Amino acid sequence: MIGYLDGELSWKSGNQLIINIQGVGYLVTVTERYITPAIGENLEVFVYTYVREDKIELYGFETSRERELFKILLGVSRVGPSAAINILSSLTYKRFIKAIMEENVSTLKEISGIGPKTGQRLILELKNKVNDLAGDMDYSQTTNSQDEELYEALQGLGYSRREIDRVLADAKIDRDLKIADKIKKVLSLLGRDKI
Repeated sequence: MIGYLDGELSWKSGNQLIINIQGVGYLVTVTERYITPAIGENLEVFVYTYVREDKIELYGFETSRERELFKILLGVSRVGPSAAINILSSLTYKRFIKAIMEENVSTLKEISGIGPKTGQRLILELKNKVNDLAGDMDYSQTTNSQDEELYEALQGLGYSRREIDRVLADAKIDRDLKIADKIKKVLSLLGRDKI
């Protein structure tokens, strides 16, 4: 079972990569939000090895927690590796966990192929399973409504959810800030991100 790869990025197309380790190329499928280095540069990736009678596939993640969430998603009825990768491509790890813990179906509906019924089913099947991954994340409704307000404001300025997610995943934004100050902070980070 392969759990981790550290090698040179030899090829990439869409969300598939070939990682060269001592002359052996490993084909790995990653999420669409996975940020890869340039061809020829070093790459470290946490791997889930998916084994079936007729195939062996490698799925790669930036963190071991993402890989753990992927494994949990595979345990949900009617969710295979393609659907699990789609989920993690659509929402960041934190936003997905938060949506499950807060039972926020509207956030889950941002994932292509997920409607209200499937969103409810994901919440029902996953809420107890993601408790350990949730850690000390805050699930207050106030924070959730402010988050949605922040997303709506930034999307109104032309930023995509993916761009916003990428910045928020790394940013340390004080929860007690007023919404206007949060927007200014994120805008400054988004601006720096594009330089």
